[in-house]
Amino acid sequence: MDDKELIEILTPFNFWKTSPFTGITRPRYINEIERLSSTGQVLVVTGVRRSGKTTIMVQFMHNLIESGTASPSQMLYVNFEDPRLPIDDGPALLDKILSAHRTFVDSEGIRYLVLDEVQRLPEWERWVRIQMDMRPDMHIIVSGSSAELLSRELGTLLTGRHLDVEVFPLDLSEYMRFHDLDPDDPLEDADRMQSLTSEYISASAFPAVVLTSEPDIKERMVLQIYRDIINHDVARRYEVREIEKLESVATTFMASVPGPVTLNGTRRALGGKVSLDSIDRYSRYLEEPYLLFFIETHSFFAGRRERSPKKVYAVDNGLLMVASYRFSFERGKLLENAVFLDIRRMGLEVYRLMDKKEVDFLIWKGTAPLALVNVCLDVSDTKTRAREVDGLRRAMDAFKMKKGYIVTLDHAEVMDVDEGTVEFVPYRRWAFDPGQVLSDF
Repeated sequence: MDDKELIEILTPFNFWKTSPFTGITRPRYINEIERLSSTGQVLVVTGVRRSGKTTIMVQFMHNLIESGTASPSQMLYVNFEDPRLPIDDGPALLDKILSAHRTFVDSEGIRYLVLDEVQRLPEWERWVRIQMDMRPDMHIIVSGSSAELLSRELGTLLTGRHLDVEVFPLDLSEYMRFHDLDPDDPLEDADRMQSLTSEYISASAFPAVVLTSEPDIKERMVLQIYRDIINHDVARRYEVREIEKLESVATTFMASVPGPVTLNGTRRALGGKVSLDSIDRYSRYLEEPYLLFFIETHSFFAGRRERSPKKVYAVDNGLLMVASYRFSFERGKLLENAVFLDIRRMGLEVYRLMDKKEVDFLIWKGTAPLALVNVCLDVSDTKTRAREVDGLRRAMDAFKMKKGYIVTLDHAEVMDVDEGTVEFVPYRRWAFDPGQVLSDF
């Protein structure tokens, strides 16, 4: 393949002669990428497939042009999932692309280089390290759909020289914007916002799915995303031959969200047909492409944490719906999964707390606990309300914390207790800015 052919392949996806589709802007990610890209570190954008990584990076490039920070010819976007690119050439392909860019686009070279799905290119990290040393003026952004794969590669040659941005399906405020509502506008239709909040809990938040109006097509899209994660991001990447067993383990974990799981319990649920070793291995495989998250039961002793059950959560409530239709009737579990994702988006350390009574989330920041959070869809039942409050009170006493939270669908209240206060927070308020809610105490 000569230089001219390479440029012909790359041109439609760059701003040199045209304007690629930029979609609906997601300011949180754009601002974070802009902030981190100025550090001179390699920026690593990861996240589950179809979460919008590519669109966000294109939006970032568009912002650079609009702000006058860079001209279109000073930027280069390459997607290594394009079957026309000879990725087996490894770093030689990147050298050839840069040479072609200088010849046909801009003789002064590139200031911003975006390498999408970079894990498909052999030895890419070695090439990036060399470029960092040779071209400190060039900003490099790489992306991929596997957190563990990228971190392994980056850990060998780029230790201490990269910063990460994790992209998730839409949060509630983004979901509102994708439905033409501004969550920051106090004049917006409050009833419609509440309706969308309730809808969000049971819906898929993958951007393309949200923008599709037909329910049957939405379901087919979500199912296809699920299959692609299983077949491409797990089975093909890790050369899993027993696909049926992998699918059974994945389905069992998905049906367990948001419950405690163990290897032995999962094996029993599968009728003993899958070995403990395979279940353990598959759980790690399923976590790497951001399909599932396993959080530990808190203990100050590492051995006890390892032996205790973990709670499992999923990256999207729509995926839970297609994997197990029981979630249609268990919106409380979906709400808990949504709250977990809000915490995970903040990048905070989170545990399950189990001491006679459970607390859904013990959120840790640095060397100290930050917050205690329970989730309950409806607290109108007296026994349910007492159970949620009592669990928080025990934990507040144990950790010497003056406040606990219960996230509900729409109930707001502040309750005084001997240990301090328990605040009932409507999900809409929580989801719009969980960091602000947690900083209120």
